[in-house]
Amino acid sequence: TIGTMCKELQIKLGRNVRSARQRAELSQTRLALMVGISRPVLIAIEQGDQNITLDTLDRLAKGLEVEAWELLQ
Repeated sequence: TIGTMCKELQIKLGRNVRSARQRAELSQTRLALMVGISRPVLIAIEQGDQNITLDTLDRLAKGLEVEAWELLQ
């Protein structure tokens, strides 16, 4: 179902954000400040529990110096 597909994408996004953040050697606090979100929201994103806007996806990608599509792969 669409709900299941959305949840799977959220989980994939979260794993990719966490992985890219760790590769960039950024703390959750630092990345959250860089992209203008709170640390609890970033934690929820990384855990696959937060639905995000395209704007937030773009800001995360820029902060992590990756392409937005890479975070969704």
